[in-house]
Amino acid sequence: MVRRVYDVHAEHPVEAVTEPAADVQVLVFDGIFLHRPELRDLWDLTVFLEVDFEVSIPRGAARGYGDPDPTAASNQRYVEGQRLYLAACRPRERATWVIDNNVLADARITDGPKT
Repeated sequence: MVRRVYDVHAEHPVEAVTEPAADVQVLVFDGIFLHRPELRDLWDLTVFLEVDFEVSIPRGAARGYGDPDPTAASNQRYVEGQRLYLAACRPRERATWVIDNNVLADARITDGPKT
């Protein structure tokens, strides 16, 4: 397994150190573009955290990452990249579960497997 390959804050790749995965039953991968067509068949189950830009951008800024204004020039690469991804890959439709994560204290599953 590889824990990371890119430092998003420094904007450059990092050395990809390969480690053996323990004898586990679940590996969790985190990333913002994991429903891309070339990756879809790699996952048994997926979760899409649905968060409005008006919430996610200030939330990230509160953790020390960038400007809290979603319309700030420094956020346009992220926002426009996300918009392209959402339109092209439709992660909300493809995820096993969709979680409304706009209010952290009230995150809830809004869509999931049909029984």
